[in-house]
Amino acid sequence: MKKKIEIIICAGTHCYLMGGSELQLFNDFIPAEVSRKITLKGSPCLDLCDKRGEGKPPFAMVNGRVVSNVTLESLLQEIENEIRMEEE
Repeated sequence: MKKKIEIIICAGTHCYLMGGSELQLFNDFIPAEVSRKITLKGSPCLDLCDKRGEGKPPFAMVNGRVVSNVTLESLLQEIENEIRMEEE
């Protein structure tokens, strides 16, 4: 069995206020076939807001890679890209 893709969503105040609140709906948004391939976690803060070059909140991490200015749609796209890369 392939290793699941690890998704960590920042639930810190800044990320939450900058649009991350919609990411709380991620479980309801993703297709079942994608859901089986991921491990979804929340973090009280990823501590990325003050780091230069990391982009703008809200933040998520996909297999340890920072994704900035993330939305439901962009996070799903990142996951689908990871799935494609693993299948190659």
